[in-house]
Amino acid sequence: MQSLVLEPVGTAMIFYGLVLFMFTWQLLGKADAKAAGFVVAGSGFIGLIMGLFAYIGLGLALPGTLVIIFAVTFIMAGIWNIRGLEPKTLAYFLLYLGIADAIYAIYFAMVQLFIFSAFCWAWFLVYVLFVLALLTGKPIYAIAARYWCLICSFATLLVPGFLLVAGVVFG
Repeated sequence: MQSLVLEPVGTAMIFYGLVLFMFTWQLLGKADAKAAGFVVAGSGFIGLIMGLFAYIGLGLALPGTLVIIFAVTFIMAGIWNIRGLEPKTLAYFLLYLGIADAIYAIYFAMVQLFIFSAFCWAWFLVYVLFVLALLTGKPIYAIAARYWCLICSFATLLVPGFLLVAGVVFG
């Protein structure tokens, strides 16, 4: 059986970990929203390049598309931060992409790639917390989001992304 080449996916995951790390500091009030927006959008752009390379260059449609979904999420969230746009529209955008992420989680579980399913469920929770925080304005959701983002930035993105870049395929 041929081994998958997932280094571009791992590279994107490392930058997506940076995004969640930045969101943590923004939600803690320690990072300026506009400045964080540039980091978020830039990381999303790098992810878009990696996702397109995985999809087109390597023929990895499933992981490439997932990387692109997150890239678009982060590019748009970065633009929202930079421009200071109304958050409810972003919430509905995130809701749609969160549902897409849940579909990936279910698929990965069905094909017994349980670690990737767990990652997708963790990221789905990130989406849900942001949607609830943006739509309701209740601080409890933002508080939960900041700590969940911090955990996910390392446990589901930086460390697994590093392993994929190093050539360790798991699942």
